[in-house]
Amino acid sequence: MSPVPSLAILIMAAGQSRRMGQDKLLMRGHDGQTLLANRIAAALGTGHPVFVALPDTASSARMAVVQGSPATPLPCPHGTLGLGHSLSDAMERVPPGLDGVMIVLADMPALSQDDLRLVSKAFDPDRVVRGATADRVAGHPVLIPKRFLDRLAGITGDRGAQGVLASLPTTLVPLPGTHAVLDVDTPDDWADWLTRPASAEQ
Repeated sequence: MSPVPSLAILIMAAGQSRRMGQDKLLMRGHDGQTLLANRIAAALGTGHPVFVALPDTASSARMAVVQGSPATPLPCPHGTLGLGHSLSDAMERVPPGLDGVMIVLADMPALSQDDLRLVSKAFDPDRVVRGATADRVAGHPVLIPKRFLDRLAGITGDRGAQGVLASLPTTLVPLPGTHAVLDVDTPDDWADWLTRPASAEQ
């Protein structure tokens, strides 16, 4: 039997919520939790250690959410410059020795604990594993094995690791509905999410 891989989950929560008009990670969903607290809870439910990338300018309220959980905050000095910058900063602070890191975007409320577990169970030391829709549209979360983690160093811009991922061997794991691709960026996105049944978050 192969040893259980040592994985960690990195929640990207360094965005500025400019299109939302307020800090979307502090908005409350069906369960009364902030979006950030809900995402942390889903990640912790997998049993893997959880790290949260935050900008150095993170509000005390956002930091308090992380510090009120078993997750570890990772300040990102360049977090305000875009997802690529914050991802590069965060990867410098993730502990060494992991077999892989699962990247989860904090503004994707439909991703469930079961989704994260499903992707983690598909871990492959030689391939990236990504959540996807039933018709194989690649999305999140993204599980990157150790052999490719150094590719995340020095990433810039606001597209995260998309350019890097395009060149790597990848396995897609179909997730329910739009779980792998649904995010909330605007007030309309959030209002639409809240009109969905609470079961959609499970």
